[in-house]
Amino acid sequence: MADAQNDFRFGLIGWPLLHSLSPMIHREFFRSTELSGEYIAYPVQPERLREKVSELLGSGITGLNITYPHKGAAAGICSELKSHARDMKVINTIKTAHGRVTGYNTDVYGFSRFIDECSLPEPFFVIGSGSAALAVDYVLHDSHRRYEMYCRNPENWYGFAPAGKLETVNDVLLEVNAGTIVNATTLGWGDDDTFPLSKTLLENLVFADLNYNSSWHWRNDLHHNGVRTFTGEAMLVHQAAGSFEIWTGVMPETAEVLDIVRETLKETKKGCDCS
Repeated sequence: MADAQNDFRFGLIGWPLLHSLSPMIHREFFRSTELSGEYIAYPVQPERLREKVSELLGSGITGLNITYPHKGAAAGICSELKSHARDMKVINTIKTAHGRVTGYNTDVYGFSRFIDECSLPEPFFVIGSGSAALAVDYVLHDSHRRYEMYCRNPENWYGFAPAGKLETVNDVLLEVNAGTIVNATTLGWGDDDTFPLSKTLLENLVFADLNYNSSWHWRNDLHHNGVRTFTGEAMLVHQAAGSFEIWTGVMPETAEVLDIVRETLKETKKGCDCS
């Protein structure tokens, strides 16, 4: 842990950054742990990523969260990658100490907690190919769960499980009567986004959306028609807690913070970025 007389300085970089909940979450972590510090969101365009990370770390910031679209590129900035990040080559957390920049991936921890808290049933049918999908793939592979991956360009996928073509998912689901669909795409950030699955095939399945836009009509229609649906604010809070522990050495309690996040989403009815 840092010297008690020193404030921690952390931040978030992504592009764009609209309505991010991360500063509020970390403010609550500081309060509950009685640590002193700040957490600021910094919109950073892709072409300025390396320059801005260097600038922020040079200013005294010792921890950064990385979100869309920088998680892959930011791994290349690090002196070393730890644990899951080393295998995935995708990070969401940077810590700097003694001149070394270390990259971590706490999305893995966040999704693992999400599965347990929501009791998501096997098998899993994961839609997506980006950094969120890589975290999901890592967790499901590492925990020996039954799952399948699907995306638009399977030839570009490099996770543990091979990926099937997205257009084949509906045919696969015709033969399925239990399990969980995981939306690991950015679909759902927009209120009017559609999803490439037939709603009639999901009656006996669970729909786990890693986004948390409370106004996404497509997912809300599923819920109103009796499909069990979950949104990704639990994963958001737990991955944030994982980052906070890496930076401070203290794992914060999450239950109260998760309640605050859910109440905030209910009040604002706004879509947020995935950080």
